[in-house]
Amino acid sequence: MARAYPLTDLVKLVRAYGVLAGTSDMERVVAGTLSRKWIAKEVEHFVPLSSLPEPLFHTQRGRDILATEFFSDQDIDPETICPEKLDIRGAGREHLINTNRLPKLEPIIHQAVLAANMLLGVRLYGAHGKGMTSMSHDMIVATMLQDSYGKAHRYGAFSTEDNELVDSTYLFSWFGDSVAKLVLAINEYLVEFNQAVESGTEIPQPPSAEIATAIAAIQASRLRLVARAAGDKVISFMDAEMRMELGEAGVDCSCQFPEKPLLKKHYELTAAAFKLTGVDHYALREPLRNTLLMAVRDALDDPEKLERLSGRRGKAVHEVHINLPVMEYYVAAEAPNSIESVHIASLEMMRSLEKGRRKSLSTMAAHAFRIAAIAERVLGRALEPLVVTLAMLHDVVEDGSERVTGYGHSLRKIQFRFGGPIAAMVSELTDSSVDSAGASKAKLTLQQPHLLSPQAQYNVGRFTDMTVKATEAGVPYTLAGIVIKLLDTVVSLEEGIRDPELMTGHWRHSGARIYWAERDRGAIVRPLVERLLIELKDSQADPQYATRPHHVNTVRLKAGSAIVDTVLAYEDMYVTQNLAILAHEYGLDENQRELLIDLFYDSNVNREQFSARVLDTLLDDSQLIDSLASGRLPRLGYTTLYAKDATGDSPRSEDTFLEYRASALRRQEIRRELGIDTPEKLTGLALRQEQVLRVFDRSLLHARLNDQPHGETLAATGS
Repeated sequence: MARAYPLTDLVKLVRAYGVLAGTSDMERVVAGTLSRKWIAKEVEHFVPLSSLPEPLFHTQRGRDILATEFFSDQDIDPETICPEKLDIRGAGREHLINTNRLPKLEPIIHQAVLAANMLLGVRLYGAHGKGMTSMSHDMIVATMLQDSYGKAHRYGAFSTEDNELVDSTYLFSWFGDSVAKLVLAINEYLVEFNQAVESGTEIPQPPSAEIATAIAAIQASRLRLVARAAGDKVISFMDAEMRMELGEAGVDCSCQFPEKPLLKKHYELTAAAFKLTGVDHYALREPLRNTLLMAVRDALDDPEKLERLSGRRGKAVHEVHINLPVMEYYVAAEAPNSIESVHIASLEMMRSLEKGRRKSLSTMAAHAFRIAAIAERVLGRALEPLVVTLAMLHDVVEDGSERVTGYGHSLRKIQFRFGGPIAAMVSELTDSSVDSAGASKAKLTLQQPHLLSPQAQYNVGRFTDMTVKATEAGVPYTLAGIVIKLLDTVVSLEEGIRDPELMTGHWRHSGARIYWAERDRGAIVRPLVERLLIELKDSQADPQYATRPHHVNTVRLKAGSAIVDTVLAYEDMYVTQNLAILAHEYGLDENQRELLIDLFYDSNVNREQFSARVLDTLLDDSQLIDSLASGRLPRLGYTTLYAKDATGDSPRSEDTFLEYRASALRRQEIRRELGIDTPEKLTGLALRQEQVLRVFDRSLLHARLNDQPHGETLAATGS
């Protein structure tokens, strides 16, 4: 097997999340696989309300935005708003809108989440309410993997040329015989089913009732995604380039109802799937037929009813979700540390953050899935459903707020759905209104005499009467909070490394990247790593450690060491890319860049020697003149050696860069202290750093071949 620990249902589910993030995150409903240019337009940023296309304001989502921006002090019905009567082009310039509030085509990975929750409902409540135990967790995972089968896994390597293929060999190796055989069986029948429906020939009988139900869930989840796209009328306010790309995918954007052919196709496929012998009626066919299918049929008959499909209470969104048996009947608060709660958390995350995009290639769902996948890799036997649930929910409140995505999520809603303990743990990871709260909490965590268990801190396993709010600076992180915060950072670093050209403005350059890594996120990560280091060293030095009241067991200690190792490695890889960016900003050649990197990491070179050989020699400011003139560096303040608002006569600001180096040298010391500086590990890290440089150089070459300005080829980190 691919891992030394048992291949449990949870492990297989989390691996499926990782595969989905790695294979399908660039695919969108209606459009299919999108170009990176399209993805770059979706990256989260702020735009003036006045710059948004007029057709948007005549949709339900658009009127919701106008209600929030122009009538924030009133409880106004958005349907009563007449966009023509508002000064959108004038006063709208003062309103900056997060693009995550704008409707977008959903990522295909959402349909896997929907299908999984549909089948979980069948498992728990199918067969006339008795539950269909034959709808195994393996069948649910196999259904989720359908859209990933045969695709390249982008997280297999930094270079796309080295990515693994999710083929049968991959499935048998990583998911075991049962899941792999079910993926192949479902896929084989799904192809036959689709061909029969599209050709109008007789549909073959499904191999089993479970596969029939899986096919119905797949088709219904796909229909739900298309229905939301149609209801949101996303195509109506796309620009010419996006419409052209859709046209190449076979979508006629010139007609009044461009989604209709695809909506009709998936309606017919779903209706046919629901008629298959063996499809569960009570938990799948009935709740979806009376919501989704009915609403889509009405919209196909009368396009004026399209908006009923969308919006906060839309029949293709809200009614589908709340009528799923897992949402209607399952009480996650009674079993917070269960695989069922993980599934429901994934659904809550998907429905709240469907419009959310990060400052990189990733959607919000893929970001959460990637955190969960890395958690499985580094935690091993210490992986618990609770940790995965937190990975799913950690951004829901912060990024699902009214001002970010327009969803209006809150900790109170999390408490209602998942109970007080889960809400408390989510609040721990939700930033308060104080920007420095995370750093203060991390510093306080370092000062604690022992690691805080979330089970003890939040009374997990029973109901609690509590008031939840975003945690303030005076509340330390629990062990679960430390794990998610560190792995969240790992994924953010990884996003910056993999997708450098998708960032915008100052985030493309060394200044913002290094400041974020050292002063912003670094102020949180460093104390948390040091606290884990203390615990690990205590466990090794104290023979009586296991008798301490608040000791950490051996399995979790091993996981803690793996987390520290992973965080240090990704920080160093991110440093390497940042140094390559800095070298590019200063116009250094390949040999000079190599010298810069070597001196940066050389612990035998003290601060004075580094300043003389690097800051005063290699990074000579006279070389910035050419960079500024060519556009390779748009502004002086974009490079790390100058303040953000620097002008031509501003002095250098070298402190952040020097502290960044000190942090890198401290990571070397931590490796030695933990004994994880083995030749094998250091060689592996060196090889990955070389891959980072090759990916960066390839992005520069690609930009030159496409005649893009040099300054438009660099990138920055995720949020």
